[in-house]
Parts: sequence; C-alpha cells; structure tokens
Amino acid sequence: MESDEKAELVGTLRRIAAELGTDSVSRTDFLRRTGLSERKIQLLFGGYNGLVEAAGLVPRRFPSSDAPTYSDEYMLNELVRVLRLPDSKLTVIFFEQNSNISPSACQRRFGGWINALKAAAARLDPARDTALLGRIQEYTAPALPPPARPLNAELSPEPGMSPDVEDHGASDVLAEDRAAPAARGNLYGDFINFRGLQHAPLNEQGVVFLFGMICRELGYVVEIVKPGFPDCEAKREVRPGMWQRVRIEFEFRSRTFYSHGHDPDQCDVIVCWEDNWPNCPIEVLELKSAVARLPSTVRPR
Repeated sequence: MESDEKAELVGTLRRIAAELGTDSVSRTDFLRRTGLSERKIQLLFGGYNGLVEAAGLVPRRFPSSDAPTYSDEYMLNELVRVLRLPDSKLTVIFFEQNSNISPSACQRRFGGWINALKAAAARLDPARDTALLGRIQEYTAPALPPPARPLNAELSPEPGMSPDVEDHGASDVLAEDRAAPAARGNLYGDFINFRGLQHAPLNEQGVVFLFGMICRELGYVVEIVKPGFPDCEAKREVRPGMWQRVRIEFEFRSRTFYSHGHDPDQCDVIVCWEDNWPNCPIEVLELKSAVARLPSTVRPR
C-alpha cells in the first residue's frame, strides 16, 4: 500500500540522518545510499523535500525559488561529462546514477530529456565524439511505427521479400528464419533441456515463460505482467535487502524494441532471448546467456 511505502521511506531517511549525525540529508546522499529512483519519491511525496519534511528533517532551500539552481552552462557540461563516461547509456536512469544533478531538473530546463540530449550533442566534438553523436542521433530520432505484419511474422517471410535480405527497419527476423521452409504444425527452437523447458524460445511468449522460471535466481520479483507497454513491472535486488522498481519490456530479440517504436525513457530493462542491439540505450538482460550460467536441473523441494 502507498501509506506503507511512504512510512518505509520516511523511516529509511531518518535512519540515514541518524547514522550521519545530521538533520539535513542531501538528495544525492539519500539516492546513493538507498539505490532508489527519484521518480518513486516524486510519485509519493511530490519531490525529495516533501519526503524530508515528512521525516521531520530540515529541507535544503535555495536563496530564491525563482533563481535556477544551476546555470545552463553547468548543466550542459555535466550532461556532456556523463555522456562521455565509458559504457554510458543515454537514459534518464544512467544520468541519475552518475550525476549530482537531477535529470528532472534537466528535463524542466530543456523541455524534456530528448531536448536535453540534443542540447548536449551541440557541445560535443564531431572528431572526438563521432560514435557518441551517432548514438544520440539514433536515440533522439522520431520513432516511426512499423508497417503492419502478420502475427507469425517472426517465422514467416513477407510476400515479395527476398529471403537472403535482412530487414533491419521493420523487424529483426534473421535471414535464415525467413528462408525456413513452410511446415505444418508447430516449430521448435534448439534443444536446451533446461529444467522443464526442452526447447529454446522462438517468440516473445517463450521469453516471458522462461523469465518467469528463473527471475528469482536473477534477482527479480515480478509485480505484474500486463498488456501494453511496458509489459512488466518488477523489483530488482540491487544489494542484499535493498530493492529497486524496474519496468520491463519482453522481446524475442532486443532490437525489436527499436523496431516497435518504444520509448526508451519509459522502460528500464529489455528482457530477451537474444541480444542483437549493440549500443542499446537501455539495459538488456539476455536469457540465452543467463541460462548458460544456471544449473539445468534443480532439486525438487
């Protein structure tokens, strides 16, 4: 219940303040120590200061509520610094985890996260940051809706399409899939003999089933699986006894997320059987690799 969640956060903040011996805990310290998302705090308290006041602590105030906390120059330099980090991702979550500036502040200043990335891109060096600029351009490009496809498109060739040409824009079906001869009855993935699942998934439904089998071993507990985007809400154990809410989209192959025109800012993790999207802007959990690390049998309880 919401009241229980609010009480838990209030108790956590009071405990941190007691450990630090202070009556004023900064937003950055709280988020770093708890691993929580600022979005959760905004949802429950309307902002971090609302949580501080509910805990009976002293909120940090700025001299004038009309004066910006950071200059545009400072914000843009911080955006560029985080974007240039090794293995950086272009997501709100990555920025939140690696910057002292709230991503919501950047969104308010520049009119959204996409506009913030575009403003930062204008500060990048075309010679030094060629690859990064390419990623930003792809990430911020308007997502076009894919053309209508038959329900069995992942395994069936499209009319008039050559089977030896891979369609990168509309789908991520491999050429060998399209070239497969038509067959009566069901088609099966390769043998994996993993616990109760004999064959590898061939579609998104198989990914959902497999994730349900092993999610707890991977550190996740599922809250809800639902129609629409994103497919799933779950909690992930970020450290022993500490959980973080994540939004999950299931795909057979990770790049289908892009083909479907999904908004990366509305999803935290892509769960797929096969990761075929280099430099994906959000985290990818590839079940094929996860299964290889887990025992293929488990003792019955």
